[in-house]
Amino acid sequence: MYRTATVGLVALALTWGASAQAGEKKDGEKKNGDEKSLLNAKGKIDNDDPKYKDKFLHKVHKLKLTAGDYVVEMRSTDIDSLVIVEDPAMKFLGADDDGGATKGGGKLDSWLRFNAAKDGEYRILAASLDGKTGDYTLTVRKAKKEDEPFFNLLNKPAPELTGEFSLNGETKKLSDLKGKVVVVDFWAVWCGPCISTFPELRAWDKDFKKEGVEVLGVTTYFKQVGFDKETGKTKQVQPMKEEEEQAMLKDFVAHHKLGYRILGLSMDGWKQASKDYEIQGIPHVAVIDRKGNLRMVRVGSSPQNAEAIRAEIKKLVAEK
Repeated sequence: MYRTATVGLVALALTWGASAQAGEKKDGEKKNGDEKSLLNAKGKIDNDDPKYKDKFLHKVHKLKLTAGDYVVEMRSTDIDSLVIVEDPAMKFLGADDDGGATKGGGKLDSWLRFNAAKDGEYRILAASLDGKTGDYTLTVRKAKKEDEPFFNLLNKPAPELTGEFSLNGETKKLSDLKGKVVVVDFWAVWCGPCISTFPELRAWDKDFKKEGVEVLGVTTYFKQVGFDKETGKTKQVQPMKEEEEQAMLKDFVAHHKLGYRILGLSMDGWKQASKDYEIQGIPHVAVIDRKGNLRMVRVGSSPQNAEAIRAEIKKLVAEK
């Protein structure tokens, strides 16, 4: 996943494994029962702390959890918070660096909902994204229904999207597709994780189109990212005119064999969509039912996301 605000942290790759680090510090081992028994820690990131994957200064907090859904939050006024969660086998479960901004925290706080698939000792890593040192607080609690990602958007009418141009069809607005199950994929030509999801998007278009499913790729003008159709790679270019960028996108779409509908928004339209759909990173997929209600949102290019989206498509296709 790419952050839409800063093309930096790439979802921490979602492929990270986990390795033990020298100098890790262990909290008191607490079993979860009610919220009072969950982790509520204060710590300090120091220059002599180990670096996670040779990138981020961090400290490790270990916590025994029973299977279930949890929320971890990291706050700091000193550092750009980054929280990472690993399962009992020390495999990467998830990470967040700015989620606290949408959950009532500061703009550099972290907030992550994660699933503990089985009982065991989980590792909650408090890290410094910007390499600075300082104090932080870290809390873990059981998740509530309201903690479901994009809870405030689900089961409500999907916000309208109005494009300036389209490829592979004459669609100009999302509402033109009402009556169909719509899979909206927000993406960009410069986004590697977005490109890695193209095979799944092509498959959904092929497998479900006859059942009334429309895949709609939504992008915008980025002006200085071009595409070389001979090499199949993007490149930095001088600012392009809108008609030049539309021609570039046509070549990009043809190269990647994207046969589904593509909708291009103005930059103002993209900013409004980012607000309406709570987009902080891409690829960002919204699944909409035949009545036009938003039923699922997934962010990132993980296999788990792809499986969940396919299952949701099947479910909505079956609804009458």
